[in-house]
Amino acid sequence: MTAVSATNVYYIKLGRGGDWEAECIRDGILRFGYREAPHDLCAAGDWSGVWEVMMGVRGDPGAATRDVKQIRAFYESDESTIFITFVGGLLYWCRPSGEIELLADKSHRRGTVDGWHNSTTGGSLLTADRLSGHLLKVQMFRGTICDVAAADYLLRKLSDELSPEVAAAEEAERLLMAATIPLMRLLTWQDFELLVDLIFSSSGWRRVTQVGRTQKTVDLELILPSTAERAFVQVKSQASRAALEDYRERLADAEAYDRMFFVWHSGNISEDLDANGVILLGPTRLARMIVDSGLTSWLREKVS
Repeated sequence: MTAVSATNVYYIKLGRGGDWEAECIRDGILRFGYREAPHDLCAAGDWSGVWEVMMGVRGDPGAATRDVKQIRAFYESDESTIFITFVGGLLYWCRPSGEIELLADKSHRRGTVDGWHNSTTGGSLLTADRLSGHLLKVQMFRGTICDVAAADYLLRKLSDELSPEVAAAEEAERLLMAATIPLMRLLTWQDFELLVDLIFSSSGWRRVTQVGRTQKTVDLELILPSTAERAFVQVKSQASRAALEDYRERLADAEAYDRMFFVWHSGNISEDLDANGVILLGPTRLARMIVDSGLTSWLREKVS
C-alpha cells in the first residue's frame, strides 16, 4: 500500500461555527472566508500588497502577518498539500485542486482532487477517539488555517503505518497473548471456571446463579446490571462440535437469555464458526480478553 505523503499539512475551519462543513463534505470543495483579502493581489502572488491591505483592515502588524499566512496557504496550496478538518467526531482530509473562485459574497471556493475522505487508505474510519491528542488539539486554533504540528503522525495514520514504538508494543502484546493460551490449558477445570467468571466480571457481568457443576462442564448464568441483559455461558476445558451442537439444541428455545456464550480453551472448533446466535470464545479470543482485563498476573500465579 502506497504511503500518504504531503509537502504541507494544514488544518482548516470550514466557516464560522462550521457553517460550510456540510456543503464542503458533500460537494468535495474547500470554502474560505477572509472577504477583505484582495483576490487580484492574492492570485498574482503580491503578498506585500496583500499585507498592506490587511494592515489597513486590522491596524496591527502582527494580525496582518497572521492573516497573510493563512490566505497564502489557501491560495498557494497545490495537490501535494493535505487539508484536514473535523466534522461529527470524524477527521476528514483532502487535497486542494484548481483555481480559487471568488464568490458573490467575497468568500472563496476551490475544488479538491477527489473530495473529502474520513478513512485511512486501508479503509479504517478516522474517529476522533482513536486519534492522538497531539493531533486533536489543533482544533483549538482560533483562526481559519494553521499548520498541523503532528503532521508526521497524521501521515502515518492515513497510511495505516505504525510508529516504531507502537509496532514494538503490538509485537510484545502478540507474544504475551500467544504465551497466555498454554497457561490457560494448565488450569484445573475449577480454576478455568473461575477465570471465565473473572473475565466476564471485569466487563460488568454479574453471576446470578451456577446452573450446573460437573467436571469439565460448568454453566453460568449472568446478568449485565446496566442493561438488565441476561446471558447463559457454557464453559468447557475440552470442546468439540458435538458438544457445541448439543448446547445449541438445549438452548434453542431459551427465551430467558439475550446472549449465549460457549467458552473453551482446548478443542477442534474454529472460533470463526457460524454458531447461529451462540457467541464463541475460544483460546485466541480468551487470550485477548485476559490481556485486556489485566488477568495475566492472576493466571501466571495460578499455574506457577
